[in-house]
Amino acid sequence: MMAATKNYDPEKSLKKVMTLYGAALFLGLAISIYTHHIEDVGGFLTFLVPAAIVYFFVLFAFFKEGMFRKIVYGLMAFIGLVSVFMAFYLELTGGGH
Repeated sequence: MMAATKNYDPEKSLKKVMTLYGAALFLGLAISIYTHHIEDVGGFLTFLVPAAIVYFFVLFAFFKEGMFRKIVYGLMAFIGLVSVFMAFYLELTGGGH
């Protein structure tokens, strides 16, 4: 029992869980093309493929030491700020639905 706790690496476990979550998320979205009969498949894939690439880049960069982790924090802050800006922008301009 003691040997198992010495080899336990919570960071490695978190990386594995987040990788499996991303795979399930993006595979589920890809399958939704058929289950929800999405007509604009090209447009949907134009969103899905870059989103998956960004997700896995950020995930793997986060678990690297040094500068990569700082890049991830900056990228997450940028995405958060753009999201808040877009929420107000769309509300003010009547965009969206």
